[in-house]
Amino acid sequence: MEDTDERSAERLELKQRAKSVPHIKEVILENFMSHEYSRIPLRPGLNVIMGPNGAGKSSILLGISVALGQTYTERGERLSDLIRRGKDVARVTVVFDNSAHNGKRAFKTINTDTVSVARYLKRNGDYWHYVNNRFMTKAEVDHLLKQVGINPNNMLIIMHQNMIEQFVTKSSIEKLQMVEDAVGASRLRERILDAEAKLNMLLTEEVNFKKTLEEARATVEYWKEEYEKLIKLRRFEEHRFELERELAWSQVIALENDVKRVEDKIASLVLEIEGLDKEARECELRARALREKIRETVRQLRETTSQTYEVLDDLEKKIDGLMDELIKEKVQEGVAGFKIHLTESEVRKLKSQLSELKTKLASQMSEAELKGPRIETSRKPTEIQEDLKILEIQISSLGNVTPNAEEMYILADAKYSEVEMKAKQLSENIQKTKEEVERRKEVWRRFLRELVDEVEPAYIQILKFVDANGKISLRNLEDIEKASLDLYVGFRGVEPVLLDSHTQSGGERIVATLAFLLALQKYVKSPFRAVDEFDVHLDPLNRERMIKMLTATAKADPYVQYIIITPGYINVDDDTNVILVQNVSGKSSVGVVER
Repeated sequence: MEDTDERSAERLELKQRAKSVPHIKEVILENFMSHEYSRIPLRPGLNVIMGPNGAGKSSILLGISVALGQTYTERGERLSDLIRRGKDVARVTVVFDNSAHNGKRAFKTINTDTVSVARYLKRNGDYWHYVNNRFMTKAEVDHLLKQVGINPNNMLIIMHQNMIEQFVTKSSIEKLQMVEDAVGASRLRERILDAEAKLNMLLTEEVNFKKTLEEARATVEYWKEEYEKLIKLRRFEEHRFELERELAWSQVIALENDVKRVEDKIASLVLEIEGLDKEARECELRARALREKIRETVRQLRETTSQTYEVLDDLEKKIDGLMDELIKEKVQEGVAGFKIHLTESEVRKLKSQLSELKTKLASQMSEAELKGPRIETSRKPTEIQEDLKILEIQISSLGNVTPNAEEMYILADAKYSEVEMKAKQLSENIQKTKEEVERRKEVWRRFLRELVDEVEPAYIQILKFVDANGKISLRNLEDIEKASLDLYVGFRGVEPVLLDSHTQSGGERIVATLAFLLALQKYVKSPFRAVDEFDVHLDPLNRERMIKMLTATAKADPYVQYIIITPGYINVDDDTNVILVQNVSGKSSVGVVER
């Protein structure tokens, strides 16, 4: 719907002609070429400038072009060449009617009934513009005129001598661009080029963003690896702490087991000493009993001196037996005492060892408590130490680990996310801009197709009037840089062929070009059009035909101004403004033919 509205607005603007178009009221030439001082009044509708060759007719159209900003001319490569011989300064002025109609003026920014655009030319090559006696740069003048559709450099608006031939030799691409400019469609092309420039800028930005995104991704990957190393290091350190804690409590448990073992040994030895002590006392008691028996036997021996030898022998044997038993008991008592001595010595050593173990245990207990709560483990300290050695190797394999890797990874990831989001937004903008470029191209293409669809029948109809046929072709509309317009024409029943400088005769080229210009007229945005000496190469019949078509076209739209320059006579009606130019003593003289 938006495209349709936009195209409709374009068509409406180009088709409609309001009374507020700024026609040229007067052209003033001062020291310009053969004109010393000439004032040329012009009116809306058809203006015919006639006069013999060399009278200064073409100078009027050239003066209009120069005043409106044209720089290069066929009459001179430098503007200073256009200054009248013997003069240092020339001035050309175009006065536009800027009267308000329905409260609106053609030149919207200038609130006066007339707008004079003057250009000064100096022999030294300097030139400058004045608009309503106020200095303006050439760019400002160009902008002012562009608002009302005037481009003096477009030969479809101002066609000087020999420009019909020039138009034919222009490339098909240049022809299309001239048509666009003439009908006010240049802005459609400009809008496409602006959108494409924006797209190219975005694509360039996308390339830079991709590079930035790759760098950001590489940075994220680097810090991710560093962060993963940091995580591993933290996990290893936690494991090491747990192993160290287990080792500390394992050493406590080992010492506790040693203490328990020594305490059990001491307790066992104490019991052993008690048993030996009991045994020694029993030996001593038995030894005492034996001594008493020996004493008793000795007393018996003494008392039985009168006994027989046999009795004495029995007593001696008894004493000997008791002595043997006594010795045996004493030996056993001594062995038991010696064992007690040895055992007590071992107990003392064990108690000393126990004291050292308890001291170590207390110290190790303090260290273990610093490592954390008690861990019950069945593993030996040597097993845990082996695990610690392996763990240290794993930690060493990580190499240097950045302490703030986590912070750097978070920052890098955030930066990457930011760049990624911007890249995504950029990609969306590129897609939107591509769609905008295509949308603007489609508006431009449809506009041109509709224009050709409307102009081509008129072109064909005009050619039929001179016993010819033709067609208009648009090519390469998919590529705005290569888009082109081709004119085809065929005379006297010949199939239409491309209009160029080789195929048709000079008169045929003029007829075909004028036919196209006339067919295009109602779409041309400029408030005036001018053509100089279009008829010099035409035969009388085609000249008469073209003049009739020109005058008919001018009458069809009385609000548009037509300026026709010819060295021959043109039979026109009373509404036509006829200007006669003559050269008197090397100076152009201008007069209006009263009708």
